Amino acid sequence: MRGRGDSYSLLFRLLHWSIAIVMLGILATILLRMTWLNKGAVSDIIMDYCNAQGVNMTQEKAEVLAKRIRKPMWDWHKYLGYALCVLIFLRFFLAMFGKLPLLNPFKVGYTFNTRLRAVIYLVFYLCVITSLLTGLVIEFDLEILPRVDIKMIHKASIYYFASFLVIHFVGVLLAELSADNGIISRMINGKSKFDF
Repeated sequence: MRGRGDSYSLLFRLLHWSIAIVMLGILATILLRMTWLNKGAVSDIIMDYCNAQGVNMTQEKAEVLAKRIRKPMWDWHKYLGYALCVLIFLRFFLAMFGKLPLLNPFKVGYTFNTRLRAVIYLVFYLCVITSLLTGLVIEFDLEILPRVDIKMIHKASIYYFASFLVIHFVGVLLAELSADNGIISRMINGKSKFDF
C-alpha cells in the first residue's frame, strides 16, 4: 500500500508515465475520429471542394478518400494499442513478482479510502483489458461475438477512460490538499518529501 511519504521506484514511475502517455495518445486518436477527422465531415469537405472545382465526385468515392486521409491516424491508434498491451502485461507481470505495488481490493485491513482506490483501479484495469481484447478481436477479425457488438464495446472505452481521468485527477488533487501532499512531485522525481 502506498501512503504518506512513500517514494516511487524508477520502474514504477516509468511504467506509470508510459501508460499515461500511450493512453493519452489513444484518446487523441479517438477524439480526432469524433471531431476533425470524422469520416462524414471529411467526406463532406471533399464533396464541397470537388463541387466547387467542377469535379465529378460521388459520396461513396468521397468516403473512400476520407478513410484514406484518416488511415495514418488509425495506424497510430493500432500502434499505441499494441504498446498499451505490452505495458499492461508488464504492469501485471511485474506486480505478480513483487516488483511493483498493486492494490488488492480484497485485502483485509485497508482503510475505506485505500479500499475505494483499489476498487477503482481494479475496475479501470478490467475496462482497459476489455478495450485491448476487443481491439485485438477487431484488428484480427476474430469471430467471437457479432462484430457490431465488439465494436460497440470497444467504442464505449472512451467513456470509462474519460471517467477515470476525471476520478484520477480529482484523487490526486484531494491527495495534494491532504496530509498525502507531494504525490505529484514523488511521481516525477521518485523521492518522498521526507527524503533528505
